[in-house]
Amino acid sequence: MAFKEHTGTVVKIENRRMFIQFGKQLGCHACEHKDSCGITEESNVFDFDLIDGIDVGDTVKVYIEDKTVLKSALLVYILPIAILLVFAIIGGIITKIFSFSEIFTPAFSLFGVIIYFILLKMVYGKKKIDIKIEKV
Repeated sequence: MAFKEHTGTVVKIENRRMFIQFGKQLGCHACEHKDSCGITEESNVFDFDLIDGIDVGDTVKVYIEDKTVLKSALLVYILPIAILLVFAIIGGIITKIFSFSEIFTPAFSLFGVIIYFILLKMVYGKKKIDIKIEKV
């Protein structure tokens, strides 16, 4: 299995959660995902379950499986666009059949995407992502 690796610093520990700040990585400029990877922003802080032996100020490596990154991109970026298009086509057909206002088609498309994200949150909202964290 291939993993994406990111190095960060623990900036806060609170309620059995550790907050890790990720900054620009040395290899980011050569990474093929640099334009779409939110982790390359100047200052990103994410929280994780606290791991014993890790304290504020420690440098840690976070490993995320490649297939998890790809699945997340598919669910959050690609599928919503496909759903938007499908609902636009269906909305256009319904508009012609029932002589609805032109505003129905974009409203129906937006409705489809909103329902998709609500269902996505219900299905994946509490699911844990398989992430490995180790102290450097």
